[in-house]
Amino acid sequence: MANQTPVSSLIGANLSATTTTQLFALGTRLEATDGTVWQFVQATGTFTTGYLVNINPTGTAFALTSALLQSPGVQGVDIGVAQGVISEDEYGWVATKGRNLYVLCTGTCTGGAQVAVGAGTGRLQNAEAAGVSATMQGIYITTSASTATASVAVATLTWPRSIAVGNLG
Repeated sequence: MANQTPVSSLIGANLSATTTTQLFALGTRLEATDGTVWQFVQATGTFTTGYLVNINPTGTAFALTSALLQSPGVQGVDIGVAQGVISEDEYGWVATKGRNLYVLCTGTCTGGAQVAVGAGTGRLQNAEAAGVSATMQGIYITTSASTATASVAVATLTWPRSIAVGNLG
């Protein structure tokens, strides 16, 4: 997990811990070092380090997919990134903004390149790759990742969002 420390006064908040008990209201936000902002969620699947998720208004985190981003009903949801493993039905914190955060990539994601939702659920890939349909804004890769399987890169997040064609109408 990235080494951020809470700076908000939320007693008992541990950014690297997960639990089967709901310790905070879902959707609770927390500020931490490196300008990071975190949201307390319940996972609907198992999310590994760097996994991108959609967070609905009730604080439930779903796997980020291009199909989900193109559904009209997902407008206005937050996008977060797991910074450690959160198992299905567990509660934990996902980062929604800040520097030095881990993101999961497939293929080659180079520093500064435009990224998109990859073919693999919860992953990014180069926006110019074949089959990309949900280009992302607000995610700036600062270290490169380049493997055919999932690998982790470091990024800065500033209000991540999709500019997929399905969200324009």
